[in-house]
Amino acid sequence: MWLCLSLMIPLYFGLLSLQRAFSAENVVQDDARHHVVWLQRYIDPQLFPNDLIAHYFQTLAPAGFRSLYWMMAKLGIEPLLLAKILPVILALITSAYIFKAYLRLLPIPAGAFLAVLLLNQTFWLKDDIASATPRAFVYPLFAAFLYYLLRRSLVPCLITIALQGLFFPQLLLVEITILTVRLINWQNGLPRLTQEKHHYIVWLFGLGVAALVVLPFTQSFSGFGEVVTASQMKAMPEFGSEGRSKYFGVDPLSFILSGSSGLRAPDMPYVNWISLSLPIILKSQLPLVRSVTREIRILWQILFASLGVFLLAHLVLLKLYFPSRYTYHSLRFVMPIAAAIALTVLFHASWRWLQQNRAVNASGQIASIRSFAKPRYKVKHYAAIGMIGTLFILCLVTFALPAVALNRQQWVVGRYPEIYDFFANQPKDTLIASLVKEANSFPAFSQRSILAGEEFAFAYHPSYYNQFKQHTIDTIYALYSSDSEKVEEVIQSYGIDFFVVENTSFQSEFLKEKKWLIHSSFQPVVLEAIAWLERGEKPVLQRFQDQCSVLSERNLTIIDANCITISDG
Repeated sequence: MWLCLSLMIPLYFGLLSLQRAFSAENVVQDDARHHVVWLQRYIDPQLFPNDLIAHYFQTLAPAGFRSLYWMMAKLGIEPLLLAKILPVILALITSAYIFKAYLRLLPIPAGAFLAVLLLNQTFWLKDDIASATPRAFVYPLFAAFLYYLLRRSLVPCLITIALQGLFFPQLLLVEITILTVRLINWQNGLPRLTQEKHHYIVWLFGLGVAALVVLPFTQSFSGFGEVVTASQMKAMPEFGSEGRSKYFGVDPLSFILSGSSGLRAPDMPYVNWISLSLPIILKSQLPLVRSVTREIRILWQILFASLGVFLLAHLVLLKLYFPSRYTYHSLRFVMPIAAAIALTVLFHASWRWLQQNRAVNASGQIASIRSFAKPRYKVKHYAAIGMIGTLFILCLVTFALPAVALNRQQWVVGRYPEIYDFFANQPKDTLIASLVKEANSFPAFSQRSILAGEEFAFAYHPSYYNQFKQHTIDTIYALYSSDSEKVEEVIQSYGIDFFVVENTSFQSEFLKEKKWLIHSSFQPVVLEAIAWLERGEKPVLQRFQDQCSVLSERNLTIIDANCITISDG
């Protein structure tokens, strides 16, 4: 019964997510614009031809992730459709495994239900699982890994390790480190190697499986060379305190706790923070503490392993991706499970106390010695328990409200259907140049390429970013230069078909508000364009905007690039 009730939780949140995903014709999850859109080429290989952005993100996608979407595409399910359906399936699998894993730590089904509830609130209040990107697969695979590890099922455990490497290789390092930490026992305050042979077997085979699946992943990056080095990062505004991928220059507390450099513990639901009380509770004399099994140590092992890889990632900055990647996901497992155990023990103790007091009052054995102060004490005690219980329920209910959950999942709803349809009806090799925010959604809603866009300005691989940077610089020149020859050169060089501008695009404030441009390595070009506008120089595009416009919708206008070259010629 408790398992069935537990599975209703991901079903509830999943159906909310599905409802939002299909609430309008043009809806896409924010991160799906990075990782899933380009996989539409599995349905139509002619999409996004010679597209730098598409090639980069598709190359970065792990093999298992690509293979799953490819197989589903062969069955006729489009990647963008699959991305809307997958989250509820992944959440159901995660919940089933966490329910079973919890029972290995504390065999109380009601507590397992609570763990599933807290875990679901944790990942549905973010965009991780809702994105159906590689990081969404962390949850079912890591949950399965924990369950089979606790159950001591070698082959299934190795399978989950392999799948983790195929879908989200970064967390594979955490899993292998967990297996390594499990080789050590603490006896009399000193570390000792374990005498359990099973741990060595799992560690050895796990290491072998990890090596086999990670090697192909590292080779997939060869097309874009090495990642940016720490010294290069320090010299790039993109990694500064105001940059697109801020890392350096933030205050010490933010550096440790948040962002790409920090631990990034889950901020919601707030009930998760009760997990911090678990070490104290386990040392108490509360009745249910005796039922907690030795396997509870897996929580500390996950923490130690995650922190270890987290520190290593800081030492070899960006060789292992950003450090936060190694604590972000593991804390989203440890904290809800630990909080559920702590709450289960506390609820059991409170319930037992209430039952005992009810029995004592009913027996009447102490009626003669009851003092004036004791009833008042009991009223306060009951009131305190009632207030805490009410607050707890309010916290859980609040974070289950549709508006609260959906607003944090970062769904992007298209507001320009006529423009999307116009581009979708253009040839598949159509190229759009624009700096408006909506341009980031053209590949998703129109299946057409853009030359540059804020959402794709990732400076992690110089080989990619140098090309992207040049694309952005040329887009700025094409949009704001008053030199007709320069504009025509850019149009012909890239084969630009259309420009998209806002009503305010030719005002200097438009560029000043674009932080990803202002705090970038090509800032001088941006400032130069701002200076042109402030001097009153009229860009070529602005001069011919009226006669070359092909469609306007709300505050956006499409300008025909071919018309610009003909009119200017």
